[in-house]
Amino acid sequence: MTGSIMQRVRQQVQAFEPGELLTYTDLSPDPATFGAVAAALSRLSREGVVRRYAKGQYYRPKTSRFGALQPSEGAVLRTLTAGEGVVSAYPVGAALYNQLGLTTQVPAEVVVASPKLRRNRPPRVAFVVRPAPEQASDVPLLQWLEVLRDLRRIPDARPDEVLARVQRFVKGLSPARRRRLVELALRQAPPRARAILGAVLEQQADPKGAARLRATLNPLTTYQLGLSAAALPNCAAWNIR
Repeated sequence: MTGSIMQRVRQQVQAFEPGELLTYTDLSPDPATFGAVAAALSRLSREGVVRRYAKGQYYRPKTSRFGALQPSEGAVLRTLTAGEGVVSAYPVGAALYNQLGLTTQVPAEVVVASPKLRRNRPPRVAFVVRPAPEQASDVPLLQWLEVLRDLRRIPDARPDEVLARVQRFVKGLSPARRRRLVELALRQAPPRARAILGAVLEQQADPKGAARLRATLNPLTTYQLGLSAAALPNCAAWNIR
């Protein structure tokens, strides 16, 4: 490794915000130099300038009064996102529900929806397999479908309370966004989520969207979700209990 590469990598690393993850490609566009970059990062790690987070990933530690902090959730998620604005992974699970204000619990592990499981799983990250979003604007819709999927299992939240938030979200969508939500639900939401969404749409005077969802459901299946008739007056018509 030449001194010039070591000096350049050191300068580049110092330009990164503490807590942001960096990889070989962040420091050099030429794969032929990755070996030298890796050696430079290894040396900087021994000096305490950076810390290794996962294979090929390093970060400048940010120090608090409790000691050095791990990379932020946002920094970790950005490394799981494809380039050119195409989102391939997005947060789900308790971290998402905390972000949406549905639970006060802060999980120790972030759950990420991804088209495939990752071999080299970063620390504090778990994966669930979901199709990749076709466009970045689908992500919020897909995340609310995750809320419907887990409606009864969200920590410290009553199903009626979660449903009220879902109803407000759906009501605030434009007609085009509502149609897109239905399309995504038809493709990848489980029956219980499609049933809840259909009942909500029916209540909100969207019979066409509700009918599309109802057509995919088994009329003999009952969904035990802990919802009350006060929260969803037409729940019995959708076999929701």
